[in-house]
Amino acid sequence: MRGLPIKAKVYWFFVFVLGVFVTGWQLKDLRLTSTLTWSWIILAFLDLFCEVYEISLLRGHATSAAIAVGAGAILIGGADIGVLVVLCGSLLAEIILRRSLWKKDILYGLTVAGFNVTQLLLSVALAGLLFEAIGGHPPPYSLADFGRAALAFLVYVTVNSGLVTGIVHFTTGTPYWRHLFSFFRSLHIQLLTLGVLAVLIAVVHSLSPWYVILMLSPLVVVQISIREYVRLQHQARQAFEKISQIVSARDRYTGVHSEQVAEIAVKLARALKLPQEEVERIEAAARVHDLGKIAIPDAILLKPGPLTEEEWKVVKKHPIVSAEILQGLEIYENCLDIIRHEHEHWDGSGYPDGLKGEEIPLGSRIIAVADVWNALLSDRPYRKAYSKEEARKIMQDMAGKTLDPKLVELFLKIVE
Repeated sequence: MRGLPIKAKVYWFFVFVLGVFVTGWQLKDLRLTSTLTWSWIILAFLDLFCEVYEISLLRGHATSAAIAVGAGAILIGGADIGVLVVLCGSLLAEIILRRSLWKKDILYGLTVAGFNVTQLLLSVALAGLLFEAIGGHPPPYSLADFGRAALAFLVYVTVNSGLVTGIVHFTTGTPYWRHLFSFFRSLHIQLLTLGVLAVLIAVVHSLSPWYVILMLSPLVVVQISIREYVRLQHQARQAFEKISQIVSARDRYTGVHSEQVAEIAVKLARALKLPQEEVERIEAAARVHDLGKIAIPDAILLKPGPLTEEEWKVVKKHPIVSAEILQGLEIYENCLDIIRHEHEHWDGSGYPDGLKGEEIPLGSRIIAVADVWNALLSDRPYRKAYSKEEARKIMQDMAGKTLDPKLVELFLKIVE
């Protein structure tokens, strides 16, 4: 709990206490038949397996096929079985996943594990109670029953995502609804697939509880496919960032320029309280924004004196080249406009398209501020680095001309 904002602590305490209370209430009169005993043990094992191999798809949010297992437990035995399965599977998974935290800071480890488990318990309990209240029951299903099952799954996912978004909001200041919307927009296909798997688990269980073990195969396939998709995206992004670093290394004065610009841009984007998805988009664009300099000859890029008009024409093409290199790549498709317009000026005097004011994408304006600040504090072939005080004055002079005045004002406050 150390280091958490007071609102985050209050929120954590509320979720934890309510989760413990609801769990105790649901399990106090639990009666299991021999069939349900084996059912919850098998489902808890599947839940544990899936939770241990969770995948981070959006910063602050992770997903796994355990969503399908928890929802399937609700469809089989209502809130009681759902709570029992999630309690055992998720608790064991948290013990395994947070083992490094136990060694470093046991209190922080307990804080993380406590929230993760209790918010899942709350989610599955509310979804299960709703499912029972609207007449939900185990398969076989009619068309109306499929509708009840879909509603229960939707409530389970929405409550789960909403509770997680809450802790992200109170700890980072990320706008609640923007972050929640970003999560669903990023995962809507995966969630639909997991909803279908939840129904399949319940249908297979109606044939025999032991057949549920067979569901391990499709659960693993879904888990691996999502993991491989994320891994390939990550590797592709790393490759282009590495190429960008190699391009920057041609100039010993700006060898780590893109990384530093990305760090500054992220701070400014977070100060604007942009959704995490947008912050990550800006960061990704900043890390490769100078990729197009690969097309600038060394004689121009490393020239110690002023550039001629013809040489400037070559330099001004690099944002276009950057965007063209990355065009067609899914991981950068939402970054192309930011990269192309990073050298546009607030007064319309920039390049390549002469955009002005708010015609320039917000991400481009943020990176431009970060780019200028980093350039002013760096040595160049034709000048020494400016002091921070000198850089502040230059930035103020550029506000309303080259740079977005509001962003400059905010950024200088961050610097101070």
